[in-house]
Amino acid sequence: MPLKKLALTLLLWFVIVLSQAQYFTLSGVVLDEQNKPLPGCHVHCKERCHITNFNGEFAHNKVSSGEVKLTFSFIGYQQLDTIVNMDENVMLKIKLQPENKLLNEVYIKSNAINTHKTQKNEVVNATYIEQNLSGTLLKTMERLSGVNSMDIGANASKPIIRGMGFQRVVVSENGVKQEGQQWGADHGLEIDAFSIETAEVVKGASAIELGSDAIGGYINISNNSVPEKNAVSGDVTLLTKSVNATYGGSFFIKGRSEKKFFKLRVSALDFGDYKVPTDQIVYLTREMPVYNGKLKNTAGNEQDFSIQVGHLGVRFKSTLQLSSVNQKSGFFPGAHGVPDIKRIQDDGDSRNIGFPYQKAHHLKVLNQNKWFVNNGNISVDLGFQNNVREEWSEFHTHYPDQPVPEINPNQEFDFNLKTYSANAKLTKKINDYHKLSSGFQVQHKDNDVGGYNFLLPKYQSTSLGVFVRDEINLTDHLNFNVGIRFDHSSVKTNEYFDPILYDYFISEGEDAEGANNYALRSVDLSKHYGDVSWLLGLVYTPSENFIARMNLGKAFRTPTAVELASNGIHHGSFRHEMGDENLKSEKGYYIDGNLEWISRGFSLEFSPYMYYFSNYLFLKPSGDWSLLPHAGQIYRYSQSEAILSGVELSITKNWFNQLGSTFIFEYIYNQQVSSDKTQRYPLPFTPPVNGFIEFDYSRFKQGKVVKDSRVYINSRIALAQNRVSQNEEITDGYVLLGIGVSTKINFLNQECTVNIQGSNLLNTKYYNHVSFYRKVEIPEPGRNIQLLLKVPF
Repeated sequence: MPLKKLALTLLLWFVIVLSQAQYFTLSGVVLDEQNKPLPGCHVHCKERCHITNFNGEFAHNKVSSGEVKLTFSFIGYQQLDTIVNMDENVMLKIKLQPENKLLNEVYIKSNAINTHKTQKNEVVNATYIEQNLSGTLLKTMERLSGVNSMDIGANASKPIIRGMGFQRVVVSENGVKQEGQQWGADHGLEIDAFSIETAEVVKGASAIELGSDAIGGYINISNNSVPEKNAVSGDVTLLTKSVNATYGGSFFIKGRSEKKFFKLRVSALDFGDYKVPTDQIVYLTREMPVYNGKLKNTAGNEQDFSIQVGHLGVRFKSTLQLSSVNQKSGFFPGAHGVPDIKRIQDDGDSRNIGFPYQKAHHLKVLNQNKWFVNNGNISVDLGFQNNVREEWSEFHTHYPDQPVPEINPNQEFDFNLKTYSANAKLTKKINDYHKLSSGFQVQHKDNDVGGYNFLLPKYQSTSLGVFVRDEINLTDHLNFNVGIRFDHSSVKTNEYFDPILYDYFISEGEDAEGANNYALRSVDLSKHYGDVSWLLGLVYTPSENFIARMNLGKAFRTPTAVELASNGIHHGSFRHEMGDENLKSEKGYYIDGNLEWISRGFSLEFSPYMYYFSNYLFLKPSGDWSLLPHAGQIYRYSQSEAILSGVELSITKNWFNQLGSTFIFEYIYNQQVSSDKTQRYPLPFTPPVNGFIEFDYSRFKQGKVVKDSRVYINSRIALAQNRVSQNEEITDGYVLLGIGVSTKINFLNQECTVNIQGSNLLNTKYYNHVSFYRKVEIPEPGRNIQLLLKVPF
């Protein structure tokens, strides 16, 4: 055949085939395990990524005939991969299964369980937080087994997971580690509770992807869902509490065009002195009166702001977020510094904030980027945080000749921490049996200090971590996880010598060496650390309603600048804290398990665990009396061989479709390991045996005026904590009673949410063993009635 005729024949064949090519529409709806729509679900179809709308719907036009692979992903749910044969228009109904115990607005109703992750995780959503908000976000999350709250009064707290807190628990927002709350016991978490959309809690060592700080677990807070397309919406939330006369709320608005979206939130709270069920406390063996049942000077306020803007492309999503949290709250003057009854006399104003008080400002800029590639994705997160924490107390000197600062003379401490971070991660499904993840994290901190008192020197620290993790499906019922990570970090501190303090000790008769040891508050220090973490995990699912998990691994944690170089009186923590520059990395080996059974409205979960630390790092009463004036005993950061173990139990049951019950139990046992029997103390700040029980009754699930109504009654029980560390107080047990009502009301075509709850209804006087004020016998807040109203628009 001549070349010209061959070309014409091929062209004609191509035109005929092209003219016969057909395109179809692929659409559908994505539902959760309760057949409710899942807005914001990612649907990957060929080279495009769709986001389901408010009704959980998506549509993809002009899909050519043949097989099409779809991937559905949503936080807290198992990723679903499927193949659709496109020979006509297709309408799908996709039902995602939770990969965890998803706590929703009523109680656990899930009848499906995670079959991939070796570590048990729990995800709570915004509705759950609204209905159960109790004091603080972390106080609310105490309803999860293994999670406890270290409280700082009525409006601030920090997390404890399996008896571990401070630098052993990571709190992140949208994947970037939150900094600041690790500074000390009186520094709470600086996140706007109104802004949280979901909060994922993982108990147990999670260092492979999150770094060495997650040796106890992590809490990942997310508020980066994509709004519904071509719509603008929002809500107004109002909150009031009786225990400290809180009033405030939050305004939220969001919108999206085809590819651009924004979210804006402004929140504010103002609160007075909080009520305590006692008329006196004991501070440094001295009885101090409490007037009118309120703890003087514990009032405060908070103003929060955040804005997100984002772009959603065919294969790319990017979000830029700016947030600011500003807090100011007072310290009870009767438990700050030298005991002085004059300072706690009633001033007739329960909302003023006098000396001493603290201010915190947390500025955060986050940039999240995700590229969707075949069978996987690449994410890059960049972050900057500026955390400023100030403590103010009327200038006073504990030794003569200390000059009054010319600027901010009453500023006792000023910590200014700047943190720069970058995270990158590649997730790739190699085949039907392998899913590979790898990535790195880089972080740099620069901390400046000021104020007329000294606790912590200026320091700089840098850390780098790289990891790789593989998820292998050995059989249809057996999944294997393996991961390894390497971290390297460095810490540098600046020398500080106090000549006035040196002269004071010389005048008191100390020799030059002794005076120099106290006057040299910090030294030029440069430390480097590096180590490897690894993980082996198995998930066994013999049936649809039973799962067994087991993890074995090694984790480590590098000492912080606080632990290495602090040296001074911290009146807010009631001690002279002293670091140790010779501390080594904390190393631990762990094994934990999880058994979960779910069937017909019944759920049982049992989780045992055990850690062995070759050199557990903690703050230990030394028995040495500090020579600094009014300092008391020296508390040294020390290390010891230790074991930590425990069990967690969670049982839920739905009765007759309307009545539900929840039971949670936690037991922790730990101990320092030493050849000297007299030193085998338990570890400090260990929660006691505790439990939580709740019964709830639901009505009007689909009512026209009133719907999703719920009434509940609960009780938190804690046994006495008699196993205490050296110089730690024994704490009596307690029983608390709570009650609440939540419902949705259709008012002027708006579905308003109303939540009313009462906590500590019997006004019980009790002590939280791990709370900040426990040492000075200040009980926890008294009876509280709280109202939350949310109005969407």
